[in-house]
Amino acid sequence: MIGAWQENIAKYSDTNAFKALYLHMMPSLSRFAASFLKDRQAAEDVVADIFATLWNNRSSLGKIDNLKVYLYASVRNACLSYLQKRNRITFYAFDEMDVELEQLIRPDQHPEQQLITREMTEAVQAAVEKLPVKCRMIFRLAREEKLRYKEIAAILNISVRTIDSQMAIAFQRIHQSIAQHLIQ
Repeated sequence: MIGAWQENIAKYSDTNAFKALYLHMMPSLSRFAASFLKDRQAAEDVVADIFATLWNNRSSLGKIDNLKVYLYASVRNACLSYLQKRNRITFYAFDEMDVELEQLIRPDQHPEQQLITREMTEAVQAAVEKLPVKCRMIFRLAREEKLRYKEIAAILNISVRTIDSQMAIAFQRIHQSIAQHLIQ
């Protein structure tokens, strides 16, 4: 899907493909940017700027191997630049990040199922919040943003082995925290 949009944008300047890519990626990229900036509007502005630049350089899109990783890395770099320009911080620390969980409750669910889903979501959210900061960020990128370990490694500039071990820690701690909510 992303690859097809990328090709159509690069080859044909397809505005519909660009719009589809934007609508598909904007929510997750905005959450990621907000984890750095702590300002939802500034995060959306940074992501919009990234997409404007992407459109302006659309002819070179074919040279990008993994557009999703490219976009996340671009957002990370743009956020760091934004923060440096604002003299708010001179470097980024993981303990400043906080990516929000996407809602899992669907309006078409039965009310009882919505309540169970809400309770479980809240239990998982609480467990995720208790994770060490770096572990929490990696978990959210992998599970909520559906990024592969290799992609996360490229975005955060860490090794795949680190991601693997952090995910193991995350699963173990989350399971321990929500075990009381599970039917035995």
